[in-house]
Amino acid sequence: MALSKKTLVKNWLLTYSSETCYNYERLQGLGNTNAFVPVIRELYPEDKQAEELKKYLVFYNTEPSWMGTIINGITCAMEEKRAEGADISADDIMLMRSSLMGPMAGIGDTVSQSIAYPILAGICIQLALAGNFAGPIIFDVGYKILQLTCGYNMYMLGYKKGRDAIVDLLQSGIINRVLDAVSIVGLMVVGCMTVGNVKVDLSWLEFDWTNELGTVSLNLQTGVFDALLPGLLPLLVVLGTWALLSKKQVKPLTMVLIIFLVGFALVGIKALMGLY
Repeated sequence: MALSKKTLVKNWLLTYSSETCYNYERLQGLGNTNAFVPVIRELYPEDKQAEELKKYLVFYNTEPSWMGTIINGITCAMEEKRAEGADISADDIMLMRSSLMGPMAGIGDTVSQSIAYPILAGICIQLALAGNFAGPIIFDVGYKILQLTCGYNMYMLGYKKGRDAIVDLLQSGIINRVLDAVSIVGLMVVGCMTVGNVKVDLSWLEFDWTNELGTVSLNLQTGVFDALLPGLLPLLVVLGTWALLSKKQVKPLTMVLIIFLVGFALVGIKALMGLY
Protein backbone atom coordinates (compact mmCIF):
# COMPACT_ATOMS: atom_id res chain seq x y z
CA MET A 1 0.00 0.00 0.00
CA ALA A 2 1.58 3.24 -1.15
CA LEU A 3 1.21 6.42 0.87
CA SER A 4 -0.82 9.16 -0.77
CA LYS A 5 0.86 12.41 -1.78
CA LYS A 6 -1.37 14.24 0.72
CA THR A 7 -0.06 12.12 3.59
CA LEU A 8 3.55 12.57 2.49
CA VAL A 9 3.12 16.34 2.35
CA LYS A 10 1.53 16.29 5.81
CA ASN A 11 4.42 14.30 7.20
CA TRP A 12 6.93 16.67 5.57
CA LEU A 13 5.21 19.79 6.89
CA LEU A 14 4.82 18.34 10.38
CA THR A 15 8.57 17.68 10.35
CA TYR A 16 8.96 21.42 10.93
CA SER A 17 7.23 20.97 14.29
CA SER A 18 9.80 18.42 15.41
CA GLU A 19 10.83 20.62 18.31
CA THR A 20 7.24 20.76 19.65
CA CYS A 21 7.24 19.46 23.24
CA TYR A 22 11.04 19.67 23.12
CA ASN A 23 12.54 18.16 26.28
CA TYR A 24 15.91 16.98 27.53
CA GLU A 25 14.88 13.32 27.70
CA ARG A 26 13.79 12.82 24.09
CA LEU A 27 14.58 16.19 22.46
CA GLN A 28 12.62 15.99 19.16
CA GLY A 29 11.09 12.59 19.90
CA LEU A 30 7.55 13.71 20.78
CA GLY A 31 7.30 16.26 17.96
CA ASN A 32 8.56 13.71 15.46
CA THR A 33 6.06 11.14 16.69
CA ASN A 34 3.30 13.64 15.99
CA ALA A 35 4.62 14.04 12.42
CA PHE A 36 4.10 10.32 11.79
CA VAL A 37 0.50 10.16 13.00
CA PRO A 38 -0.98 10.60 9.47
CA VAL A 39 1.49 8.03 8.06
CA ILE A 40 0.66 5.37 10.64
CA ARG A 41 -3.07 6.02 10.31
CA GLU A 42 -2.95 5.39 6.57
CA LEU A 43 -0.74 2.31 6.64
CA TYR A 44 -1.97 0.31 9.65
CA PRO A 45 -5.35 -0.80 11.01
CA GLU A 46 -6.64 1.06 14.04
CA ASP A 47 -5.75 -1.67 16.52
CA LYS A 48 -2.06 -1.50 15.54
CA GLN A 49 -1.61 2.27 15.22
CA ALA A 50 -0.80 3.00 18.88
CA GLU A 51 1.82 0.26 18.98
CA GLU A 52 3.46 1.44 15.75
CA LEU A 53 3.61 5.03 17.00
CA LYS A 54 5.27 4.00 20.26
CA LYS A 55 8.51 3.14 18.48
CA TYR A 56 8.99 6.84 17.68
CA LEU A 57 8.79 7.86 21.35
CA VAL A 58 12.56 7.63 21.75
CA PHE A 59 15.43 10.09 21.75
CA TYR A 60 15.72 11.81 18.40
CA ASN A 61 17.68 14.89 17.41
CA THR A 62 18.82 16.15 14.02
CA GLU A 63 18.63 19.23 11.82
CA PRO A 64 14.89 19.05 11.00
CA SER A 65 14.33 21.69 8.33
CA TRP A 66 16.91 21.61 5.51
CA MET A 67 18.67 18.26 5.11
CA GLY A 68 17.31 16.21 8.01
CA THR A 69 13.95 15.79 6.28
CA ILE A 70 15.55 13.04 4.18
CA ILE A 71 15.40 10.77 7.25
CA ASN A 72 11.62 11.04 7.50
CA GLY A 73 11.34 10.40 3.77
CA ILE A 74 13.36 7.21 4.10
CA THR A 75 11.31 6.25 7.17
CA CYS A 76 8.06 6.56 5.19
CA ALA A 77 9.45 4.31 2.46
CA MET A 78 10.42 1.71 5.06
CA GLU A 79 7.04 1.96 6.80
CA GLU A 80 5.33 1.27 3.47
CA LYS A 81 7.36 -1.89 2.94
CA ARG A 82 6.83 -2.95 6.56
CA ALA A 83 3.04 -2.52 6.25
CA GLU A 84 3.11 -4.64 3.08
CA GLY A 85 4.79 -7.48 4.97
CA ALA A 86 8.44 -6.93 4.07
CA ASP A 87 11.09 -8.24 6.45
CA ILE A 88 11.62 -4.86 8.13
CA SER A 89 11.32 -4.67 11.90
CA ALA A 90 10.66 -1.65 14.10
CA ASP A 91 14.27 -1.93 15.28
CA ASP A 92 15.50 -1.66 11.68
CA ILE A 93 13.65 1.64 11.24
CA MET A 94 14.89 3.03 14.54
CA LEU A 95 18.47 1.93 13.81
CA MET A 96 18.36 3.71 10.46
CA ARG A 97 17.04 6.90 12.07
CA SER A 98 19.55 6.90 14.91
CA SER A 99 22.42 6.20 12.48
CA LEU A 100 21.53 9.08 10.17
CA MET A 101 20.45 11.77 12.62
CA GLY A 102 24.04 12.70 13.55
CA PRO A 103 25.53 12.97 10.04
CA MET A 104 22.47 14.79 8.66
CA ALA A 105 22.56 17.21 11.58
CA GLY A 106 26.14 18.11 10.69
CA ILE A 107 25.36 18.57 7.00
CA GLY A 108 22.10 20.43 7.66
CA ASP A 109 23.61 22.82 10.18
CA THR A 110 26.44 23.59 7.76
CA VAL A 111 24.04 24.36 4.92
CA SER A 112 21.63 26.44 7.00
CA GLN A 113 23.78 28.19 9.60
CA SER A 114 27.16 28.44 7.90
CA ILE A 115 26.12 29.01 4.28
CA ALA A 116 22.52 30.06 3.60
CA TYR A 117 22.01 32.26 6.64
CA PRO A 118 25.21 34.36 6.48
CA ILE A 119 25.11 34.77 2.68
CA LEU A 120 21.47 35.86 2.60
CA ALA A 121 21.89 37.99 5.72
CA GLY A 122 24.98 39.68 4.28
CA ILE A 123 23.15 40.66 1.11
CA CYS A 124 20.04 41.89 2.93
CA ILE A 125 22.03 43.78 5.57
CA GLN A 126 23.65 45.77 2.80
CA LEU A 127 20.19 46.61 1.41
CA ALA A 128 18.99 47.66 4.86
CA LEU A 129 22.06 49.83 5.51
CA ALA A 130 21.42 51.54 2.18
CA GLY A 131 17.96 52.50 3.44
CA ASN A 132 16.05 49.89 1.46
CA PHE A 133 13.18 48.66 3.63
CA ALA A 134 12.90 45.54 1.46
CA GLY A 135 16.13 44.16 3.00
CA PRO A 136 14.60 42.44 6.07
CA ILE A 137 11.53 41.37 4.06
CA ILE A 138 13.69 39.72 1.38
CA PHE A 139 15.73 37.99 4.08
CA ASP A 140 12.70 36.54 5.87
CA VAL A 141 10.87 35.46 2.72
CA GLY A 142 14.02 34.28 0.92
CA TYR A 143 15.20 32.21 3.87
CA LYS A 144 11.83 30.48 4.17
CA ILE A 145 11.72 29.74 0.43
CA LEU A 146 15.21 28.23 0.48
CA GLN A 147 14.41 26.22 3.60
CA LEU A 148 11.14 24.79 2.29
CA THR A 149 12.55 24.06 -1.18
CA CYS A 150 15.58 22.24 0.18
CA GLY A 151 13.56 20.43 2.85
CA TYR A 152 10.89 19.21 0.42
CA ASN A 153 13.35 17.95 -2.18
CA MET A 154 15.45 16.14 0.43
CA TYR A 155 12.31 14.56 1.88
CA MET A 156 11.11 13.32 -1.52
CA LEU A 157 14.60 12.08 -2.37
CA GLY A 158 14.56 10.00 0.79
CA TYR A 159 11.09 8.64 0.08
CA LYS A 160 11.74 7.74 -3.56
CA LYS A 161 15.12 6.10 -3.01
CA GLY A 162 14.49 4.64 0.43
CA ARG A 163 17.45 3.48 2.46
CA ASP A 164 19.82 3.92 -0.49
CA ALA A 165 19.11 7.67 -0.76
CA ILE A 166 21.76 8.90 1.63
CA VAL A 167 24.37 6.50 0.17
CA ASP A 168 23.64 7.69 -3.37
CA LEU A 169 23.69 11.30 -2.23
CA LEU A 170 27.07 11.03 -0.54
CA GLN A 171 28.68 8.87 -3.25
CA SER A 172 27.58 11.21 -6.04
CA GLY A 173 29.56 14.05 -4.50
CA ILE A 174 26.69 16.50 -5.09
CA ILE A 175 26.74 17.72 -1.50
CA ASN A 176 30.47 18.41 -1.59
CA ARG A 177 30.19 20.31 -4.87
CA VAL A 178 27.28 22.39 -3.58
CA LEU A 179 29.07 23.12 -0.32
CA ASP A 180 32.23 24.18 -2.19
CA ALA A 181 30.26 26.48 -4.51
CA VAL A 182 28.24 28.20 -1.82
CA SER A 183 31.31 28.46 0.41
CA ILE A 184 33.07 30.45 -2.33
CA VAL A 185 30.03 32.71 -2.63
CA GLY A 186 29.96 33.04 1.15
CA LEU A 187 33.58 34.13 1.26
CA MET A 188 32.87 36.74 -1.43
CA VAL A 189 29.95 38.09 0.60
CA VAL A 190 32.05 38.23 3.77
CA GLY A 191 34.76 40.06 1.83
CA CYS A 192 32.25 42.63 0.59
CA MET A 193 30.89 43.05 4.13
CA THR A 194 34.43 43.63 5.38
CA VAL A 195 34.97 46.52 2.97
CA GLY A 196 31.48 47.93 3.42
CA ASN A 197 31.04 47.70 7.19
CA VAL A 198 34.52 47.78 8.78
CA LYS A 199 35.70 51.39 8.76
CA VAL A 200 39.32 52.29 9.48
CA ASP A 201 40.30 55.82 8.45
CA LEU A 202 43.79 57.17 9.09
CA SER A 203 43.47 60.16 6.76
CA TRP A 204 44.10 62.45 9.75
CA LEU A 205 47.68 61.19 9.88
CA GLU A 206 49.40 63.60 7.47
CA PHE A 207 53.09 64.43 7.52
CA ASP A 208 54.85 67.44 5.97
CA TRP A 209 58.55 67.74 5.08
CA THR A 210 60.01 71.10 4.17
CA ASN A 211 63.38 71.79 2.56
CA GLU A 212 64.91 74.26 0.15
CA LEU A 213 62.95 72.72 -2.71
CA GLY A 214 59.58 73.20 -1.05
CA THR A 215 57.09 71.26 1.08
CA VAL A 216 56.19 67.60 0.58
CA SER A 217 53.02 66.20 2.18
CA LEU A 218 52.19 62.54 2.76
CA ASN A 219 48.78 61.34 3.85
CA LEU A 220 49.10 57.91 5.45
CA GLN A 221 45.64 56.82 4.29
CA THR A 222 45.53 58.03 0.69
CA GLY A 223 49.25 58.03 0.00
CA VAL A 224 50.13 54.63 1.44
CA PHE A 225 47.27 52.26 2.26
CA ASP A 226 44.80 53.29 -0.46
CA ALA A 227 47.62 53.47 -2.98
CA LEU A 228 48.81 49.94 -2.16
CA LEU A 229 45.43 48.25 -1.81
CA PRO A 230 42.09 49.97 -1.17
CA GLY A 231 40.40 48.30 1.77
CA LEU A 232 43.68 46.96 3.15
CA LEU A 233 43.12 48.31 6.66
CA PRO A 234 39.65 46.75 7.14
CA LEU A 235 41.07 43.46 5.85
CA LEU A 236 43.94 43.61 8.34
CA VAL A 237 41.53 44.34 11.18
CA VAL A 238 39.31 41.37 10.25
CA LEU A 239 42.26 39.00 9.82
CA GLY A 240 43.80 40.19 13.07
CA THR A 241 40.52 39.66 14.92
CA TRP A 242 40.17 36.19 13.41
CA ALA A 243 43.74 35.29 14.39
CA LEU A 244 43.22 36.39 17.99
CA LEU A 245 39.93 34.52 18.29
CA SER A 246 41.04 31.27 16.65
CA LYS A 247 44.78 30.95 17.27
CA LYS A 248 45.30 32.89 20.47
CA GLN A 249 42.01 31.71 21.97
CA VAL A 250 40.99 35.23 22.95
CA LYS A 251 37.40 35.31 24.22
CA PRO A 252 34.86 37.19 22.04
CA LEU A 253 33.97 39.56 24.90
CA THR A 254 37.66 40.33 25.42
CA MET A 255 37.98 40.99 21.68
CA VAL A 256 35.08 43.45 21.80
CA LEU A 257 36.71 45.28 24.71
CA ILE A 258 40.03 45.44 22.85
CA ILE A 259 38.33 46.98 19.80
CA PHE A 260 36.57 49.54 22.00
CA LEU A 261 39.81 50.46 23.77
CA VAL A 262 41.69 50.89 20.49
CA GLY A 263 38.84 53.04 19.15
CA PHE A 264 38.83 55.24 22.25
CA ALA A 265 42.61 55.57 22.08
CA LEU A 266 42.49 56.73 18.44
CA VAL A 267 39.73 59.22 19.21
CA GLY A 268 41.78 60.53 22.15
CA ILE A 269 44.85 61.00 19.92
CA LYS A 270 42.78 62.92 17.36
CA ALA A 271 41.36 65.10 20.13
CA LEU A 272 44.85 65.88 21.44
CA MET A 273 45.87 66.85 17.92
CA GLY A 274 43.00 69.35 17.80
CA LEU A 275 41.12 67.55 15.02
CA TYR A 276 37.76 67.82 16.84
